[in-house]
Amino acid sequence: MSTKESQQNIIDDEVTLLRRLFIFNSNHLWDDVVLQLQKATGYDVQHCEQIAVIAHTTGKAVVKSGNYDELRKINDVLKEINLITKII
Repeated sequence: MSTKESQQNIIDDEVTLLRRLFIFNSNHLWDDVVLQLQKATGYDVQHCEQIAVIAHTTGKAVVKSGNYDELRKINDVLKEINLITKII
């Protein structure tokens, strides 16, 4: 196998492993969303507020990209207060 083929296989493997966790706009109190995002991700308050603003204004926001197992753990915490989320 050539180096180029080998590199392409590695890239293809990484792409298939990465997913994104989305949060969607919902009827929750602002502080509850921000605090739950912080609890789930460990991000600082400002970063969580930015995610919440994007979700509020566009209808959805990416919380984090990563492998499924990592995102599922974050998703489970967000679901504790019934936030609307999806891993894609």
